[in-house]
Parts: sequence; structure tokens; C-alpha cells
Amino acid sequence: MARPYLLSGIDIGNSEIKVVIAKVERDSAKPELIGVGSALSHGLRRGMVVDMEETVANLATAIQRAEAMAGTKLKRAYVAVNGLHIKNQVSRGVIAVSRADNEISQNDIDRVLQAASVVSLPPNREIIHVLPRNFTVDGSEVVKNPLGMKGVRLEAEVSIIDGLSPYLRNIAKCVQENSIEVADLVFAPLAASLSSLDKNQREYGVMHLDFGGGTSSLTVFEEADLLHSAVLPIGSKHITNDLAVALRTSMDVAERVKIEHAATSHELDLRKRENIDLSSVMGEQNFVVPKKQLVRVVDARAGELIEMIAAELKKVPRNGMLPAGIVISGGGANLPGLLSFLKEALRLPVKIARPLHMDGVVDAASDPSYAVATGLVLWAAEQEINTATAKHQAFQGSDESVFTKVLDWLKNFLP
Repeated sequence: MARPYLLSGIDIGNSEIKVVIAKVERDSAKPELIGVGSALSHGLRRGMVVDMEETVANLATAIQRAEAMAGTKLKRAYVAVNGLHIKNQVSRGVIAVSRADNEISQNDIDRVLQAASVVSLPPNREIIHVLPRNFTVDGSEVVKNPLGMKGVRLEAEVSIIDGLSPYLRNIAKCVQENSIEVADLVFAPLAASLSSLDKNQREYGVMHLDFGGGTSSLTVFEEADLLHSAVLPIGSKHITNDLAVALRTSMDVAERVKIEHAATSHELDLRKRENIDLSSVMGEQNFVVPKKQLVRVVDARAGELIEMIAAELKKVPRNGMLPAGIVISGGGANLPGLLSFLKEALRLPVKIARPLHMDGVVDAASDPSYAVATGLVLWAAEQEINTATAKHQAFQGSDESVFTKVLDWLKNFLP
């Protein structure tokens, strides 16, 4: 019996580190989740490592918890990268079809994608992904997959995602310091969208919002293509910071207040004069604040986030015009009232992300904050298993072709 593939994803976030381990049987379509681990993250700021030693230690804790649950040792993982330094641009390339009969081969597709990915980047930046958007045959026919079609001229339009090399290497080094090989670096919003969106949503038009700790990232899909992506400089930690200033307390206490009592105005009836007793949380006697005070703090920051989202949707432009609406993930998605706030402000249906396309202990990773980590496993399955299958089929095909040619040659000697 063939051994299953072991796949893993590591999401080093600004607030928490998530590690997910899954196995995939060679004849199975879905990864089976077998291990989940998390730990607080203190060494990152806005997706960038600011304390290497702290990040390595925090990551070790999350890895140990995932390994203990899975009952296996982690040796190799796909790692998420994010941050304001990551940019997205559209590029185009064109080639002449190489075959004499003008049939477009896989080699032609590879060459045109290579041509499209040749862009001028500063020496401190490197390409993370080259994502095909569409192909044009002979300047008029736009297709998704030109393989086998007839044409003389083949063009490709691709999305190129690039980031600052030092920041990418710092993330990779934190993983390698824990004796784990980095299989690949994956743009976090792309990974999160794999586990949060289904095929129909991507086809009709959808925005995925990952409301993280230090940053928020959004991706817009239409006709199954990545239409737009952006990283926004607002996360749920900013709400914590605002509460710490408003209540004149520490970040740890403000985080607890946020988790236990914070909400947007859409969750509460502000006409009622309600107070919240924070004496036990603050460690002071008779520390009572009006609910309205907390709500105003949360609303101000949530409103700022919504303004940024609306500005990004206008760039596409898809403001109010996404049939599948908004799917939100990340730890900030659990903020009470946020969904209705987004729904009213952006005039789109909104829902919380749940892990899709996976089996196993899915309940352990059902929180929307696990969207990136589970998405990394799906990305790994797509990259490794599909590639292995394609190579196997190609080998079988070439082997059969050689056999056929030998047989035809032998027939020449028959009477």
C-alpha cells in the first residue's frame, strides 16, 4: 500500500502562529487534517520580523503542539508571507508558436509565461508568484487554456506578486532555525482564499478579506481569476491599541477587554444607557465605563478599515458589484457586529470563512484565524500531488510512445 503524502503549512502572523499538518492518500481528493498547533506571536510587526529570537521560540512552541497532535515529526512546510512590502502588478508577454502545424504545446505556454514574467525589479525585491490570468491567440481569441489550439501568435497576461527579499528571507530563516525545510513561500491571502472560497464564488465574483492582527489583506476574484490584491495597514491589534489608550491601561488588559466586551454599533442598541463593569479586568475597584465609549473606539477603527476596502474596490472597479459578496477570515472576523457593519457600508453580502475542501480534525481549525494555515495545505496538495501525477502521466505517455515507435520500426522487417 502506497504511503500518504504528508503536507504542512505554517502561518507566522502578527498575533498568533498557526501550524497545520495533513496527510493525503494518493487516491484521495481531499487532505485529511491530523495536527493543529498555535502559539502567541511576539516577534512580528505588520508581517515583518522585528525579533528573530522571539519568533523562532514562538514558532517552536506551535510546531511542538501540532506534532504532538499529529504524532509525527515535521520536516518540511509551506510558509505564508504577508506585509505591506508585498506588491501586485500585471504583466504581458508574447511569443511565436514553435510547431510547424501551429498547434500550441505546453512548451509554448511555458515560454510565454516566462516572457510575461520578465519585469524590471529593484535588486532587493524578488518574485513570489506568477499567476496566469488569460491567454490571447492571434490577437483576438481570449482563452483560459490554449493547449492544443491552433495559432501563430500567443500572448499571456499574468499577475506578478513580489516582495522585499530581506523580509522574505527572515521569515524563511525563522522556519529553518527550527530544522524545517521551507518547501515554498506563499502569499498569505492566496492561501487563505483557497480554504475559504468555493469554485462558484470565484467564478461569479467575490472579495476575500483576511482581518489579521497587524494587517488586513484582500483579494478579489472574478471568472476564477485573481483580479486584485492589496495589503492594508489596519488589523485587530489597532483596536486593542485604541482601547489601551482610551482606558489608560496595558495592551494585555486591552486585548482581554476587546475579546470579552468589544463590539461595533451594529451589535448593540446605543439608545440604552448601559455600563460595563471592568473592575475585575482592570484590577481596580468600581471601574465602570459606558458601553458607548467602547463602541465608539471600535467603530472608528472599523470605519477606517471599510474606507480602505471601498477605495481598493473602486480601483478594480467592483464597489458594490460582487455577486458572491465578501468572505471574511482572520482573528478579527470574530469581532461582534463586524459582519453587519461591512454589509451595510459596502452594500454586499458578508459571511465568515469556514475551512473547505478538507477532512479529518477540521473542528480544531474551524476558527477563521486558521484560514491561511489550512489554505497552505491545500496549496501544497495542488502543487505537489498534481505535479507528481502530471509527471507520472508524462512518463507513461513517453514510454508508450517509444514502444509504439519500436513496434512500427519492427513492422518494416515483416514479410
